[in-house]
Amino acid sequence: RRPRIGGDGRDGTGTVPLGEASESYEVDVLDAPGGAVVRTIAGLVSPTAVYTAADQTADFGAPQALVHVAVYQLSAAAGRGFPATASL
Repeated sequence: RRPRIGGDGRDGTGTVPLGEASESYEVDVLDAPGGAVVRTIAGLVSPTAVYTAADQTADFGAPQALVHVAVYQLSAAAGRGFPATASL
């Protein structure tokens, strides 16, 4: 997670203060790195998500060897903010 208020993560503890009333995330599944969104996984209250083989088959026609995602930490002040991207 990224701090919005009161921290930069360099204190050596590995955690940063949330600075929000609640912790929530959204994950966009992309058709390629930086590509079009094929699915948004919303309503996440922890930094974990499940994207099943059945979901992948519905989105791509078959389970994928590599899935491209953009992860957003939601904020009351900043909305979705800037994404962290990965290919998993």
